[in-house]
Amino acid sequence: MKETISTRQTAIISALLIFSNKLLVLPSLLYERSKADGFFAILILLALEMLLLFMFLKIKNAYPNLSFYELIKQKLGVVFAKFFFVLLMVYFFFKALLLFNVTFMYLHIQVYLDATYYLFMFAFLFVMTTSALRGLRPLARGAEFVFSFIVASLLFCLFLSFFNFKSFPIFFEQKFGNVLNSSWHTACCCGDVLVLFVIMDKIELRKGLNKKVLIYSGLSCLIVLLVFFMFYSIFGVTSFIHNNALSDIITFSYRFLDLGRLDLVAIIANAFLSFLQLSIYAYMLMVCFKQVFTKITDVYIATFYNLLFTIIMISAAINYVSVIFLAQNVFSLAAPFIHFIVPAILFVCAFKAAKRKEGT
Repeated sequence: MKETISTRQTAIISALLIFSNKLLVLPSLLYERSKADGFFAILILLALEMLLLFMFLKIKNAYPNLSFYELIKQKLGVVFAKFFFVLLMVYFFFKALLLFNVTFMYLHIQVYLDATYYLFMFAFLFVMTTSALRGLRPLARGAEFVFSFIVASLLFCLFLSFFNFKSFPIFFEQKFGNVLNSSWHTACCCGDVLVLFVIMDKIELRKGLNKKVLIYSGLSCLIVLLVFFMFYSIFGVTSFIHNNALSDIITFSYRFLDLGRLDLVAIIANAFLSFLQLSIYAYMLMVCFKQVFTKITDVYIATFYNLLFTIIMISAAINYVSVIFLAQNVFSLAAPFIHFIVPAILFVCAFKAAKRKEGT
């Protein structure tokens, strides 16, 4: 029997994917490139993410029983399907490296300064691949279990940040071209909605799917925008030096010193969020790997994933600085193709299929 997830679980996963790589270092990177107009850069990226989500829902409704791989093979050929899934393997692996390094640096600063990559790998890497090996349904149930806590924690952080509010950000300092350029160079921090495409055949198509997914994802977009707005309001011209946005908006205040470390709420929420996202990336790599190399089992894929990840981290081939550089200057070039070209082609096919169905 095929492993499937419910409408609510799909909506929750889509909402969590919107948060991916946007609540820590991204506000600082966008400020560095386009000052407070980085708010409009993230607005553009979120609008594109919602557009991608709309394409997914249209395609899912048009081809409810086909997998993403089968659909690409049917419309664009088997060679292109394998090539694109190899790209997705590299893409999700790099996304995992990016999130791993950003989360490590965050927890290293906020929790334990003596922590090393080795300690963090043992705490996260093998647990997340084990979680991925258990399958999509346990991952979805885990997301369902912690979703309310994550959203409540983010709203709590935003509530506290309003007490630190200083002034409205100074918008419209940059040309629109600079804002678009900022969005382009940070596009690798978005596009996680592609996860839903890869698992589309495992999603139950029931009444209310579109509505739930759009509402949950819209709530996530609103929270991200509020975090950006409050971050630029509180830190102004010093925003570029604050790389842990969610914690910093509540940490840098004298009003709550007597209440202890309220940033623990943000730390725990980010830990849950990062663990789920890293597990999803590992699962995506397994799914893509099996489509290209059909005879390899999940255990071998997970072993290969752990070894490659460990070798890269131990050899220092990728670290926090280099992965941020690669995200902005290398993977940003491939991001538009990976995010939109194939989904757009399939969306046109789905639109034509819907028109033919109406005609008959």
